[in-house]
Amino acid sequence: MLYIDTSVIVKLYIKEEYSLEVSHWIRENNEAIPLTRFHELEFTNAIYLKQFRTEMTKEQALLVLSKFDEHQRRGVYYRPQISWTDTLNLALDLSQSHTKTSGSRSLDMMHVASALAIKANRFLSLDKRQSALADLAGLTIENCIK
Repeated sequence: MLYIDTSVIVKLYIKEEYSLEVSHWIRENNEAIPLTRFHELEFTNAIYLKQFRTEMTKEQALLVLSKFDEHQRRGVYYRPQISWTDTLNLALDLSQSHTKTSGSRSLDMMHVASALAIKANRFLSLDKRQSALADLAGLTIENCIK
């Protein structure tokens, strides 16, 4: 099973560097994307931050959020069962084992722990530090940039 971090999901809705590559990779991979409430929080916050920074208008932000909701209803994403207590415990374990040497942030820990909690075996992120942590945790790192 594949786990995709939120920054990759944002690139599916906002034209940014590597958006085209991400879109092609997702289309070629052709599998539903697990979506947790953590993803939803980060995605929604990222869009509102873009509005706050005047990178998009309120109308554009609402359009992106509406499209994201539509994709959830259409089954582009699915909601895996996840225990947040277990996920936080995994994140703490990752922090204690790897932060001193990897410099990973708390949100990196949460993504990798979420992937582990839903029993993903593959991980896609454009964040090198997060990918390195996922590799240390035993996940296979996918690369959508050629």
